[in-house]
Amino acid sequence: MTPVLIALAALVAAGGALAISAREPRLAALGTLVALLGSAYVADPLPGPLVLGARLVGAVLAGYLVWIALRRAPAPLPPRGIRVPGSIAIAIAAFSAGWLTATTLAATLAVGPGDGPSTAGAATALAAGSLVPRAALGASFALVVLAAGPVLIARDVLRLGLGLLLLIAAADLAGNALGVGADAPADLAFAVLTALAGAAVAAVITGSLRATGELDLPRGTDRETAVRHRAADEAHRRVDH
Repeated sequence: MTPVLIALAALVAAGGALAISAREPRLAALGTLVALLGSAYVADPLPGPLVLGARLVGAVLAGYLVWIALRRAPAPLPPRGIRVPGSIAIAIAAFSAGWLTATTLAATLAVGPGDGPSTAGAATALAAGSLVPRAALGASFALVVLAAGPVLIARDVLRLGLGLLLLIAAADLAGNALGVGADAPADLAFAVLTALAGAAVAAVITGSLRATGELDLPRGTDRETAVRHRAADEAHRRVDH
């Protein structure tokens, strides 16, 4: 089971790279859905069936709402930033950094008074040398690095929204690796949060497409041009009257 979960963590990182750099809007949304779905399952031990089912519903609902909102999105998106190969290279580097960080953290957690580890709860898997938490932290690092650009320097609402969803998946993976909030109520709340975040992103995308027909965020120069055009139109109307 461990090799499967490690491969899933790598797939999550690849989904994040696709979400950030794909030029087809729905392909980018698909990459985000892969990251959201996989983040709940890269855990040691795995949550119960009820929790996994709730997380599955939350991730699918979030991805579906974004997918539907992109029905009228212009395609392809204009090329911006790095492309898919570059994003994958960044994801690999960040994944490796996260894995090495988890390895160091595992060695630190395993050192305690006496002969046994000083940890308790789900973090014991990391201290015991399990590779799954290391893969989870690696995937978390990859998603954070990939999402940083679109979130900090957003040029369109799609990249901004998908970047925020990737950060949610990254927080989930980090929690899985460190055993933070590893209980059923917290997991169910996270499922609801994921669905609500997807609904919010879908609403913003829909609003942007209805208002301008595009996904681009308005720039300062665009706002000034629009104001000047409105002022000119009003002046012409007054002269006509």
